Amino acid sequence: MPAAAPSPRWTLETVLLAAVILCVAGLRLYYDVSAPPMGDEAYYWMWGQRPGWSYFDHPPLDAWLQAGVAALFGWSTVSLRLLTWVSLAGTLAVLWAWAGRLAPERPLAAFLPMAAILLTVPVVALFTFEAFHDHLLVFFAVLALYALWRFDEAWESARRGAGWLYLAGLAIGLGTLSKYNGALLGVGSVALFAAHRPLWSALRTPHPWLAALLAIALQAPVVWWNLTEGFATLSYHFVERPANHWGHPALGQGLGFLLQALAACGPVLLLAALRYPWLRDPAGQRLRPVTAAMFVGSTGVVLLAALYTDVLLHWNIVAYVALALAGPWLLGRWLLWPQVLIGLYVTAMAISSYAGLPLNLPGFRDPTIPSNFGWDRVAAAVREAETGHPGAFLAATRYTYAAQLGFALHDAGVTAINPLRSQYDFWWSPAAHQGQDAIIVADSSNPVSLAAPRFAAVSKLAEVPVTVAGRQVWSFDIYLGQGYRAP
Repeated sequence: MPAAAPSPRWTLETVLLAAVILCVAGLRLYYDVSAPPMGDEAYYWMWGQRPGWSYFDHPPLDAWLQAGVAALFGWSTVSLRLLTWVSLAGTLAVLWAWAGRLAPERPLAAFLPMAAILLTVPVVALFTFEAFHDHLLVFFAVLALYALWRFDEAWESARRGAGWLYLAGLAIGLGTLSKYNGALLGVGSVALFAAHRPLWSALRTPHPWLAALLAIALQAPVVWWNLTEGFATLSYHFVERPANHWGHPALGQGLGFLLQALAACGPVLLLAALRYPWLRDPAGQRLRPVTAAMFVGSTGVVLLAALYTDVLLHWNIVAYVALALAGPWLLGRWLLWPQVLIGLYVTAMAISSYAGLPLNLPGFRDPTIPSNFGWDRVAAAVREAETGHPGAFLAATRYTYAAQLGFALHDAGVTAINPLRSQYDFWWSPAAHQGQDAIIVADSSNPVSLAAPRFAAVSKLAEVPVTVAGRQVWSFDIYLGQGYRAP
């Protein structure tokens, strides 16, 4: 008679960890139904309304998926963020499968800390509840790490497991097709094969090379779009970014990245990474080659980039995902809770701020938050202005404002007029609008002077104050631009 499957063992610790995961889910749900679309959320949604091979500053996978969501569920803040739940469910499913391999007799005891730590790592928490590309990248990073781990496990025991390697190649390719720093998954994979001696024999087979080719081949849409658009993405990232200084390194920037990592990863978990060489738990030892290689490989490349350009908080998110997966064994029972509670606090402060709750508690600041509110009122004022100026096209002085106005109006035709390039410049046909009038939305941080040189005359039509919780937090201005002049 076959043995019965082991039943989960609920302890006080597992109950509390489950409560943390449910709390994160509750906060994310509250954000979905309460917070207006953030600028980049609306911007990426607009990409989905105009599917293409790729886009100016990011690859296309998220836009393709958003196009499907819009077709099935229409325009709403819930459908805007629906994919974040799909990626979250996929991430948790992979973690459950992983926990079953690490602790087959008590999978719940392995799953809950891995999930709780990952979901509360500050940079993961802050960049995956919004409909940014990062939620897809985190899912594909977890899948790639799991597949690499399964390959390493199978290869060391029986010189097999090539299927897992191809799955890793697929995940790395799709992760990079979600966001360009997904390529750091490939860097971490190279570090794994270079540093982990048991895998050297695999390099004498075609499988690692074919898996790498699979990941690269998936970037074909990006390559094609850049070939047809004058390598615009490469120009943006390596030439046009104002912080670039490829001719000389800045050691201070490198130090700044390392300090920034304390906030992005959480200081407790990042410092716990120093324990990697001394892990004694069998499960932690089994995870170490893959997670350490990914953390070191990705961090090394981003640190090098930090010497020559400003590095944003989430660029090294792949490394922090890897570290989070090893977190239960690096942190132990007692350090786990400071790490999780810090991340949970930051998440709660961020979501309450984006949803408009005037808590004003320390721990999170984003100066762009006020400009996310009031777009329903702005849209109403724009519609009123259109009645007096029929035939005028709609524009804004910032790409995010154009997207937020377009989302509020359910109109993908709103454009951005700004000297700095955005995806709107690739959709816009200046010659087709020569001589036309425009209704333009601007504010104090992105004034109408950014768009005024493109018009014969500009005059103010209205001011729209934005109030949240009974106090004015922002103000938008609506202008009439007369006689558009193509550059």
